[in-house]
Amino acid sequence: MNRSVNLTKRIKTPDGLRFCPVAHSANGRVKADHVEIAGREERHPEGSYYIEWYEDGKRLRRSVGKHALAADAQRHQQEEILVARAAGFKAGLKFVDDTGKILLSKAVTTYLADVQLAKAKKTYAAYNKALDYFMESCKKTYLADVDRRDLVRYGAFLRDEKGQSPRTVANKFENVITFLKAQGIRGLVGKNDWPSYTEEEPEIYDHDELDKLFAACDAEERTWFELGAIKSASQLCRLLMHAAPVIFPTSVGS
Repeated sequence: MNRSVNLTKRIKTPDGLRFCPVAHSANGRVKADHVEIAGREERHPEGSYYIEWYEDGKRLRRSVGKHALAADAQRHQQEEILVARAAGFKAGLKFVDDTGKILLSKAVTTYLADVQLAKAKKTYAAYNKALDYFMESCKKTYLADVDRRDLVRYGAFLRDEKGQSPRTVANKFENVITFLKAQGIRGLVGKNDWPSYTEEEPEIYDHDELDKLFAACDAEERTWFELGAIKSASQLCRLLMHAAPVIFPTSVGS
């Protein structure tokens, strides 16, 4: 099992966005905002850092923020996880420090690695962003210390600091709750703690308004509007028989 984890930065180049390895100083520490491109060191303050590693021959990649030292710390943590797995420990249960508590950062990293392996890219991206923001807002070091106040503050953080819409806040909040449930943590928030949002009701037109709309349509436009109002198979058949000369004018009667 490959236990090495690389730290890269996604930057802008003349050929588009690219993941480049970070540059290191003489003492081995990561040089903030510096990457290596074709053997040259270049400064790129834009972009975010990513860690990448391989599991079962598949490359995995995770965003670790915009701060070089914090990103390198998460790279080191992920290497520790891979070493622990190689030693036969079960991911998410044995990653503890000398206090015997599971580190929140390690629990998040392990959970996201599992999501990336098992779920679609879109699902992984949603959990990755939600937990990235949670790690930014939550100041707790240990998983077991996360409480209701951390979650309530997270919802406010998304709304006030990140400018997220009510629905997006609710979705990210639910993703964090799902993560905590996967760690065996339940019941931290009550019904009134969940972020709420209002579904927008679609505008409904009355018969007079529809008559005016259809009166202003030509034959083809009317057909497409009526097609959108189909509610049954029989309606569809009747409309297609009527609409065929409009939709397929060259084929009818030939």
